Amino acid sequence: MAVPSLQSCSLALIKSSTHHIEFNYSKSKHLAVNQYVSSPPFSVGGYDWALIFYPHGSKLQEGKKGTYVSVFLKLLSQMKEVDAEFSFKVLDKTGMPTVLTEPILCTFSSHPGKISTFGYPNFISTDKLEAHFCGDVMFVISFNIRVSSAPSGIYDCSGGLCDDIKKLWKEGERFDVTFEVEGERISAHRFMLAARSPVFTAELYGSMTEAKSSCIKIEDMKAEVFMALLRFVYTDDYETDKLKFLSVELVHDLFIAADRYALEKLKVQCQQRLFMALSIDTVLTTLILAERHSAPWLKEKCLEFASKSENFTQLAITEEYLQIMQSFPSLFVELRQKVKDLTDSVNNVTKKQKTG
Repeated sequence: MAVPSLQSCSLALIKSSTHHIEFNYSKSKHLAVNQYVSSPPFSVGGYDWALIFYPHGSKLQEGKKGTYVSVFLKLLSQMKEVDAEFSFKVLDKTGMPTVLTEPILCTFSSHPGKISTFGYPNFISTDKLEAHFCGDVMFVISFNIRVSSAPSGIYDCSGGLCDDIKKLWKEGERFDVTFEVEGERISAHRFMLAARSPVFTAELYGSMTEAKSSCIKIEDMKAEVFMALLRFVYTDDYETDKLKFLSVELVHDLFIAADRYALEKLKVQCQQRLFMALSIDTVLTTLILAERHSAPWLKEKCLEFASKSENFTQLAITEEYLQIMQSFPSLFVELRQKVKDLTDSVNNVTKKQKTG
């Protein structure tokens, strides 16, 4: 199934490179949660990068701390924005690459308050890493990066439309509509909201009551979520300057808001973030969200994660699993079938190895 993707910038040169990075796992496994080892710098597309490895996970992990390793790609060069797509593979003890994650397409920035690091907080469990992927003492990651960069002197967004629109919102110039969310008043521009969302178009310029009102009350939404939605409307980025990553719970809410206002690109961004955060504690609530809001890619990723034997044995005793059983019978059947198919596949491989 195709991965939802974000649009990359135009007038861009795309450069691709594959690297193998070795980490000495035996010497780094004593590190505490949120302590990391960095690879030497390497260059792709004219920019310097590093791979950051957390043997016991980073602070961005959801759920049980220390049970998963985290891996991130970091932009080292002092650049305003760099669009890049990357994917990681792990070499098993025989040297064969294993794909553990879907590619991530994102925009890096080295400016203060912007995100310069992306990756996978729950990359692989430490038990699985030690059992299958640590040959003696070394842990090897193979990864590919595709960098989209504007040709020098041709394309520069600085001071252009992007920055002007951000400035318009940040400085509060000529606001003409106000929303009341959780008792908080938040202002915006009608034309901008209508340009990004057909739902806002109908509400603000159609025959609905909101079209005649200067203050519109938003029900069933947190103020923080509505602010993230507005930030996306103006900047194509839902994260705030003060917080690099919203919590999984808030991204769940933001995904629902994006679906409510038909903001398809924001839905894609939320799905990618939720996929990155999949863990024992988040997968079933994310699966229910994907089922309720028709997100087939995210649903499939959740089913794949939940059906793994080491995960399913823990999930089958949770309240969320009981909720799926009682309220989503067809989804329950899909999950059980996925577990059966995976178990049968593993058993067949085991039989071939014994008879081979």
